[in-house]
Amino acid sequence: MPSRVPAAEVLALFNEGVDAFCAEAARLDDAGWARLACGEWTATQLARHVLSVIGWYHDWLNRAEAGDASPAFPIEELDQHTARSLEQIGDMAGPDATERFRERAVLYAGRLVDHWNLPYGYPRGTVTAGLHAGVAAVEWHAHTWDLARSNGRDHVPSRPDRLFLAAADCQAAVAGGLKGAALDKLAPLGARREPWRELLKRLGRA
Repeated sequence: MPSRVPAAEVLALFNEGVDAFCAEAARLDDAGWARLACGEWTATQLARHVLSVIGWYHDWLNRAEAGDASPAFPIEELDQHTARSLEQIGDMAGPDATERFRERAVLYAGRLVDHWNLPYGYPRGTVTAGLHAGVAAVEWHAHTWDLARSNGRDHVPSRPDRLFLAAADCQAAVAGGLKGAALDKLAPLGARREPWRELLKRLGRA
């Protein structure tokens, strides 16, 4: 099931999310880095988290390139792997983690261009690297929103309707069958009705 959002648009939304996160991070002072930003995570811990996540994406793409499109771990183990990855990063400062995240995210976007249609495993199942990029773009924009809100600001993607549709296409593909067909049919409707608010709601944000 191909995405209804062209690769160039998905990549633009991916890169926009990376740039927006780094721009919000650049506004933080020492107190801002220590402030809660996402659940129990401070802004510093959130920067370490996005760094660990882009590391996962590189690892998963490495597996896909090697011919293994199975999920590296099941979605039920996400919390354990998240905690472990943060421990591995250690006490890296927020600005350093953000800069490293930017570097690795730019590199990953470049890799995606050459592997857009490659079968790719992530914790929810197997799709293509390009379809997963829609979910990745949501990840960056959602965490930019977290960071912005912690600093008294807001963040809205430039095209929330297209972001919603790109993520929905991935979800429909991984669900498959009747459920996937239903998600596929409903996605355009969701993209027209407050798509950014709906995405945030689905991600557990108020």
